[in-house]
Amino acid sequence: MRSLGGWKPAAGSVVALLAVGLTSTSTAGAATATARHCGPGRVATAVGCESPGAVSRRLGRIVGQARGVYRLKAVIARVDVGRRTVLREAIGRSQADVPAALQMHFRIGSMAIPWLTTLVLQLQEERRLSLDDRISRWFPGLPHADRVTIRMLADNTSGYLDYLQGNQAFIDRFHADVFKRWRPSELLDIALARGFACDPGKCFNYAHTNYILLGRIVEKVTRQSTADQMNRRILRPLRLGETRIFSNATIPGPVLHAFTSERGVYEDSTTWSPSWTLGDGMIATSTIDDIATAGRAIFSGRLLSAGSYRQLVATPDVAPNTPAVHYGLGLLVANGWRIQNPSLNGYSGVLAFLPASRLTVALTVTSTKPGSLIERSANEALFARLAAYLSPGHPTPYAP
Repeated sequence: MRSLGGWKPAAGSVVALLAVGLTSTSTAGAATATARHCGPGRVATAVGCESPGAVSRRLGRIVGQARGVYRLKAVIARVDVGRRTVLREAIGRSQADVPAALQMHFRIGSMAIPWLTTLVLQLQEERRLSLDDRISRWFPGLPHADRVTIRMLADNTSGYLDYLQGNQAFIDRFHADVFKRWRPSELLDIALARGFACDPGKCFNYAHTNYILLGRIVEKVTRQSTADQMNRRILRPLRLGETRIFSNATIPGPVLHAFTSERGVYEDSTTWSPSWTLGDGMIATSTIDDIATAGRAIFSGRLLSAGSYRQLVATPDVAPNTPAVHYGLGLLVANGWRIQNPSLNGYSGVLAFLPASRLTVALTVTSTKPGSLIERSANEALFARLAAYLSPGHPTPYAP
């Protein structure tokens, strides 16, 4: 995600990430061999088989160093290898004289998108919809509705433009009133009035518009709110007791405060409205433990059949997607990693899972200096450092 909720790679677009075309290097074989020969109670790393204690200390140093390099106010992170937690740490401050804590709640932004696409795949398993259904089945009046499918919404090949990205007029309106509660219908009207990036199915164009429409289809199919379906199908089965879905700016305590300088002055942005992001039923807050639990479950397909999971991570037949790096149904797949990396209203994070080593990385960071978070992409850089140590054979698409 970008500062206002879109994806935020260093080059400025998901397309730039997809064009990287990552491939495993010769270190992949060495890493696999290391993992295969590590005995019980040992963890495979870039330097060999190490004890969990040694791994925890090294990860702690990586996080501490990154906080200084990227001038971060707070870092809350958790890393699991299988069911073993090797890092669970909060460093820095939420506010002046208030230390960051593991129990603090924060906005998760696009980390909730794979929850939505998982929910949609569950509905397909129940034969209540199909990914190949045209959206004209529910919204016949929408432009291109007879050509856009549910799958195209989920993998961002619908051709619909975003209401935010590339739309300075919208950004200016948001910055003029950061507490405004945007209605999903209002956001859709703005997006659809902008025209199209391409014909349906002919290009990849990341747009929040797609997920607002996807949430509305869930409501049409189930005759319940997206929030109710999220709670029933995702939060409760995974026992995410500290995760909440709101349509306003509420964050349960204790709260990790966020800061940003995107309006030209460094300010507390914790209570800015998140309503412009993904629409009702998708605006969530959580803790690092809940997010790590959800990431491991959703990105491994625990709530889906094997066939549905293959669809979740499949490569769209649209450039610049490749088998090595592509955007699946609501998540980036890069050299084996499954990733979401939100950044919104001063909160920035990464949620990633590597099936090959059952490695889960969950982190959120906030900025302590004007411009430092956005300009340096500190969330991705920290993730890249952690991944380079724990899984050198599977490079991330981000620079450390």
